Amino acid sequence: MAQYEQDEFDVLAREAGPVGVHRAPRPWWTRLLLPLAVFLIAGGVAYGWVAYTWNQDIANPETSFTPTEEPTETAEPSPTATASESASPSASPTPTVSETPEPVIVYDAEVFVRNGAGIAGIAGAQQEILEADGFTAVTANNINASLIPNGENTVVYEDPELADTAAHIAELLGIDAVLEQRPPGGNQIEVLLASDPAA
Repeated sequence: MAQYEQDEFDVLAREAGPVGVHRAPRPWWTRLLLPLAVFLIAGGVAYGWVAYTWNQDIANPETSFTPTEEPTETAEPSPTATASESASPSASPTPTVSETPEPVIVYDAEVFVRNGAGIAGIAGAQQEILEADGFTAVTANNINASLIPNGENTVVYEDPELADTAAHIAELLGIDAVLEQRPPGGNQIEVLLASDPAA
């Protein structure tokens, strides 16, 4: 058999231990080193953090918890104030019904009772009724029936301030129609008779 000179591979072959890719088995306690080291390092870090924060709380007492001040007695509403506040909504004033103002009757207004019915004496009879009520400026005369609006007994006035007076005259004489327009004769109030109001 041929003899070769020894090289580095022959030296490695003579050394103790496994040959090739196989490794010698490690002792069992070496498997606990890494978890134990991690546990010790983590515990040390946690302890150091707790000790640091604890010392910070002691060094800065103003950041520590302080009890809140006791509430003053003025913060609590008094029973009288509560009662008045609760009673105020119910004490709101009830809406008052506005009373109808009293009618303004102008008894010295110029009133003409005009007969357009062709019945003798009816204008004079209405004049007496008005004068008995207190009117002081009543005149009776005649009118053409064609000038009477709608051919019915009507009280006509132009001045809005005489509205109450005209309505009062119509009520006294039993006339339903009251018109706010210029009377045919240009007087303040005219009572235009197309028939006898008493009939």
